[in-house]
Amino acid sequence: MSERVTWGSRLGFIMTTAGFAVGLGAIWRFPYMMSKNGGGAFLLLYLLTTLCVGFPLFIAEIMLGRVTRHGGILGMRQLTPPRSPFRLMGWLGIASGIGILSYYSVILALLLVYFVKSLGGAFAYGTDLAALSPLFDVTSSSVGALGLYVLMAIVLMGGIIRAGLKSGLERACKYLMPVLLLFLGILAVRSLSLPEAEKGVAWLLKPDFSRIDIQVALDALGHTFFAVGIGVSTAFVFGSYLNEQSNIIADALIIIAINAAVAVLAGLAIFPAMYAFGLTKAAGTGLVFETMPAVFAHLPGGWFLSAGFFFLLIISGFASAGLVEGVVGTLDEAWKLGRNKTLFLVLATVLLLSLPPLLSYGAHAPWASIRLWDRSIFVFAEYVVTALLMPVGALLMSVFVAWKFGFSRFAEETNKGAAGCCRVTRNWKPFIVAVVPCAVGTILLLGILISL
Repeated sequence: MSERVTWGSRLGFIMTTAGFAVGLGAIWRFPYMMSKNGGGAFLLLYLLTTLCVGFPLFIAEIMLGRVTRHGGILGMRQLTPPRSPFRLMGWLGIASGIGILSYYSVILALLLVYFVKSLGGAFAYGTDLAALSPLFDVTSSSVGALGLYVLMAIVLMGGIIRAGLKSGLERACKYLMPVLLLFLGILAVRSLSLPEAEKGVAWLLKPDFSRIDIQVALDALGHTFFAVGIGVSTAFVFGSYLNEQSNIIADALIIIAINAAVAVLAGLAIFPAMYAFGLTKAAGTGLVFETMPAVFAHLPGGWFLSAGFFFLLIISGFASAGLVEGVVGTLDEAWKLGRNKTLFLVLATVLLLSLPPLLSYGAHAPWASIRLWDRSIFVFAEYVVTALLMPVGALLMSVFVAWKFGFSRFAEETNKGAAGCCRVTRNWKPFIVAVVPCAVGTILLLGILISL
């Protein structure tokens, strides 16, 4: 792979990888997971699982990509003998990436709709709250109109990827991610300035240990995989674009720090404002769409703030075009159909698979009454990816690195380009060899047992 594309700069790699990792996970998914799991208790477990499990796995996946100079499918073929079960890692990553994109595109479509509505003054200061109440149900259940926005979202993501790594994805994220952080910080400051905002801050940051149980731990680890982007092919592919002078550990720390900062900022922008205005925390995937318009209707300058907020979410969503890059980059080198044909096939598959989540998302959508293991189709699709496919892929990767690739080789390869304290030492060995595989395996097993 001597002609393999490489990153234009270290900043480009960090911002692009942070963009794909942050995506909507930190701003759309994180708040509703916080709401569902008791605020500070979930935040504490999420940060712990990210540091102890997500961080080592993220480093390992990037390292494997750099070592093989391939995506997950060909990379694992290079590292393992024929018929090795570890070769499933690449295909599980493809399945996870396409699975996420199938329901992710529905959320992106809703963001585009709400951004257009915000520009029209639908959430301006003084808006009748009674008029806002049914808005989410009506919008999410309007399959025809929402479907056009799904198509638009998929086409836009495809356009970013088609422009190439440096001219498209890297350039977009290098400029969009700082804008995202800046505007989210402004929203957080505005939210914290509201009366009684401190109650929302306390709920967000003060753990209620009585809320911690197996389900909260499962959700925390599942969100770690989703937020950090483990096992979806992308980190593997992005690592394959690195040279041996890159400092994987330092860069991974920065990326995970950005991810955590965006998640906390999103919480500080949303929950203090909700407490200030006495709004109920809806524990569902529609939290942002159901509560934030009401918040903006209470705020002077609500028209500008709502437009900026939903534009911010759109930025974070399209920064996740790295998911498409991971899938396309992996399949392109495995199938050898050509990048444009592979991109078209991936986007067509995503569009087709987005139909069940689209038809089931709204309360009055055509398939809203269909339940799979007591979940709507949309929630079931999310569950399959975050609680099954990604953890299985992570388990295979952790076992492979610990017992097949070997800790010594892991340390040697990861330390190439490393400097100072950002190096793998012998103190890492218990985590890599025992803690990470056992933690992932235990959580995966418990998750399956709870669902039976």
